[in-house]
Amino acid sequence: MTETDSPLDWANEPMMGSLDTLMWRAEADRRLRNPICAVEVLDCVPDWDRFVAAHEWATRMAPRFRQRVQDSPFGIGAPSWVVDPDFDLHYHLRRTRVAGDGSMRELFRAAEQIAMTPLDPARPPWEAVLFDGLPDGKAVYLLKVHHAMTDGLGAIDLLSGLHSPSRDPVPGKPQPPEPQPEHLGPLSVIGRQLAADLNRLPGTMTHIAKAMLAATRPQEAVRYLRSALTVSGATSPPGSPLLRGRSISWRFCAFDIEFTDLRAAARSAGASVNDAYLAGLIAAFRLYHTRLGSPISVMPVAIPISVRNADDPAGGNRIAVGRLAADVAISDPRELMQAIHAQVGTARHEPAVDLFNVLGPALAWLPAPALSVLGASASVNDLQASNVPGIAHDAYLAGAKVERMYPFGPLPGCAVMAGMVTHGPIACLGINHDAAAITEPELFADSIVDGFAEVLSLAPNASRPIRRI
Repeated sequence: MTETDSPLDWANEPMMGSLDTLMWRAEADRRLRNPICAVEVLDCVPDWDRFVAAHEWATRMAPRFRQRVQDSPFGIGAPSWVVDPDFDLHYHLRRTRVAGDGSMRELFRAAEQIAMTPLDPARPPWEAVLFDGLPDGKAVYLLKVHHAMTDGLGAIDLLSGLHSPSRDPVPGKPQPPEPQPEHLGPLSVIGRQLAADLNRLPGTMTHIAKAMLAATRPQEAVRYLRSALTVSGATSPPGSPLLRGRSISWRFCAFDIEFTDLRAAARSAGASVNDAYLAGLIAAFRLYHTRLGSPISVMPVAIPISVRNADDPAGGNRIAVGRLAADVAISDPRELMQAIHAQVGTARHEPAVDLFNVLGPALAWLPAPALSVLGASASVNDLQASNVPGIAHDAYLAGAKVERMYPFGPLPGCAVMAGMVTHGPIACLGINHDAAAITEPELFADSIVDGFAEVLSLAPNASRPIRRI
């Protein structure tokens, strides 16, 4: 193998990181399952043989897709990734036809069922489905992976490296060989865990030393403790009574937003695109509650904060949690964006912002039931929302152009999970909501359209700024 035939530098660590481990172990509680889904709209139906060949190549370029999780004999400590000797691409790839009228809403009904179906823990934790039968000869590609494999930024990095820049086959692509199967015994897994913890020991000791130093400075110690309570969700405001219900039933809906209009609206308020995005969501919740006769003034919101450094390996999860007490009573979109901007800035600079990553190595040694109790802290959130830049160039899959890319995250106890990926001129918004929390889904979808319309009204010359798919 030449250097040009090397696989991508993506998710090549032999063991899960701390946050990856927490997400994997959370599977013990069915309410905390962690698949993430990308739904790509393609301009045509790709040739099946070429589609399969593209995935076979992708599993050599990103060997993580040929690896399964091997846990320790006691289910504690960080699990290992090992090449599956029984890897079968046929199991992971499927094709089907959209039911009913072939609409995107019918497609989302099928996508919900796929997302809610648990991944087989004895196989590499991913699957992909190609849907045809959509209007105008279009197709949809659904990729589902366990969140333990990657966060949102890592997923976009992967897709950018695996999607083709042209419709025609690209000659001279790297052709790495198939990774060789691995056979790790229980003692080898435990040895890996201990070696990894020893490697992390200097960093852990640094954090302990900082904590001990802070303890000698009462004001700093109190500040860190308050921050830790905030980051953990212990001081979050109570959730909305209207959204109190929780279940294991997920529902999807999606929207297209003109990115230039969203950016212009943000600039008019001296805010960021992310502030405008969050403002549209919070305005939607205000409208939904008002229309149901149950207005609220504040709601708990969680956002991911990337702690990924330039020298961090790609793949895996490098995120922290930011907690917001969103002021739902603000109806002026400019004022709302400015309030969000201030809260997000505070959340990003919390002294304990990286709390779960600092505690992660120790938490990984807790048994799964204990981690389920810890994961239940996510249920205090009415909304979790993420915003990830999309692929910066035209992207093709087996000759079909990717026209849209909608992200759908899991529901780790929250009422609503929102994700936005910018693809070309469109900000693609994917919403996953708990069917027991959002009991009027059509009204909620209308409220999302109207909430974003309020924000986008600040953009000059906005034509059709948002539409439901």
